[in-house]
Amino acid sequence: MRSYTVEKLKHMIYNTIAEADRKLTPADVEKKLARADWIDRKAVRLGIRELVSSGKLSYTYLYGRSFIEKSFRRPVRISERIVVKPPGKRYRPQSGEVTISIASGTAFGNGSHPSTYLALRALDYVLGGDYYAEEYDASYGLDVGTGTGILAIAMAMLGVERVVGLDLDPCALWEATQNVRLNNLGSRVTISDVALNSLQTPFSLIVANMAFPTLKAISGTCAEKAKRGAILILSGFKVSALAETLRAYLRNGFILIRQQIDHNWACLVFRKKGEAS
Repeated sequence: MRSYTVEKLKHMIYNTIAEADRKLTPADVEKKLARADWIDRKAVRLGIRELVSSGKLSYTYLYGRSFIEKSFRRPVRISERIVVKPPGKRYRPQSGEVTISIASGTAFGNGSHPSTYLALRALDYVLGGDYYAEEYDASYGLDVGTGTGILAIAMAMLGVERVVGLDLDPCALWEATQNVRLNNLGSRVTISDVALNSLQTPFSLIVANMAFPTLKAISGTCAEKAKRGAILILSGFKVSALAETLRAYLRNGFILIRQQIDHNWACLVFRKKGEAS
């Protein structure tokens, strides 16, 4: 057994869990570290308990099995400017930061899944740089499949003046509406169950964090709803579907400006061809 300080061991445990491409049980973590670094399993178990006690990791339960994951029961930094936290947890934002409060529920999107944090990082990248059309008099954002509303809320907090979040799931609609109120954005963010193709106003920024078949199916509609020069962010699909997703949107008049991959999940950022108007 190699000699490790307690803090170094906890750092290794946390990184093993954070960088895994699937959910890990506590036993999985023990096996990984014992096999790769010859670390005593009892020491790993103790390190996991301390990380859970400190709020950095948490147990989750699925299909009768216990998993250990990064905890979102405390403020968590997602990108340079975005911090996500549970309601009631205090966080003092630094200059330029935005803090999003998200209540846990059944809807998807608390920032912990790669598809969500990749989309949040893409929003920070786009809205913090030269890629977003600042010349729009009244920027208008759309979040397709809003879930908890986290991406719609992030758009508004990062400067988009008006945002619409769409979802068909009644639970998601209720939770997203509550999260919008929790972040005091009721006057700027609208949560709705209307059909995407029924929207009349063209958008300057569209985000869709959805499964590949749906993203492919709505590619033409997204092109119709995007202004010339608009930004489109797609997430929610695996690397295996990246090439086909890319082809579908390039065919519909979009230009790729950014691509990111994390834990086998992909995120693409496009600009619609033509000058902003």
